[in-house]
Amino acid sequence: MMLSIYQTASDERMSSMFKWEGMASIDAPLLSSLLIMIILLIVGIIIGIRAKIGLKRKEYLKRPKGILFLAELYANMCDNFVASNMGNGAKIYGGYFWTLFAYLFLGFTFSLLGLPSVIDWLAAPLSLAIIMFVIIQFVAIKYQHFGYFHRYIEPIPVFLPINLITMWSPIISTTMRMFGNCLAGSVIIGLVQWALSNLSHNIFLSFGVNGIIGLDPLSYWNAYPNWTGTFLAPIPMGILNLYFSLFSGFVQTLVFASLTALWIAQERPSEDTNSKKDIPLTENLNMGISSKTI
Repeated sequence: MMLSIYQTASDERMSSMFKWEGMASIDAPLLSSLLIMIILLIVGIIIGIRAKIGLKRKEYLKRPKGILFLAELYANMCDNFVASNMGNGAKIYGGYFWTLFAYLFLGFTFSLLGLPSVIDWLAAPLSLAIIMFVIIQFVAIKYQHFGYFHRYIEPIPVFLPINLITMWSPIISTTMRMFGNCLAGSVIIGLVQWALSNLSHNIFLSFGVNGIIGLDPLSYWNAYPNWTGTFLAPIPMGILNLYFSLFSGFVQTLVFASLTALWIAQERPSEDTNSKKDIPLTENLNMGISSKTI
């Protein structure tokens, strides 16, 4: 019964994901995604206005406090993450990871507020994976120029179909990883809640309590599982929600961001190459002479 309900809901969501029918197409997960983006936009505007005021007052000479302290702490965390995974020369991507961390973590934890989760809506992880793929290809073309296209026919042109699948596979793998983990958590929570509600209801029935409130068994207050079905569920459901929303959300956010950083870093020239290019010619000659002398 539960599996058939999830299958029907999944089929309807998949069929409506690629068509737009105006305001009728704004379902609950899309509304949650819009709310998250609005929250991030408002927070960004507030921080920007506060930073502009602090700049006029020359507050940068003092130790930051309040919202500026939190913003600086978060920005430094993102910059350190980029530097440790992509090198010091890649700090320009700090803004992207600032948004990515915030959106993903809020997307996973949004269900704690009683609102629909964003990540178990396939369009959200798919969009994030496509954005990641576009950034990776842009960085590759930026640094490799026309040599970028040679990867598709390596080692011989016959491998073109296989190389195309290899290039596009990160979109599928990262999408399914996030979507599968979040959907699995939702299914487990739903099944546990259904089982505990039935068990709790049967315990009350064994004592002769049917949970019916009033004379009308079809009223709103008597909707199954009635009040008798909420005896065992709250504490286990709270623990499961905290695990799948907070802990699992943090892990999945870190995994997706780390994979994105590593794939982008692979398309950039190594810092060792850049450092050798920055060494003056005279130092290169001196290094060559000393090495020959040795």
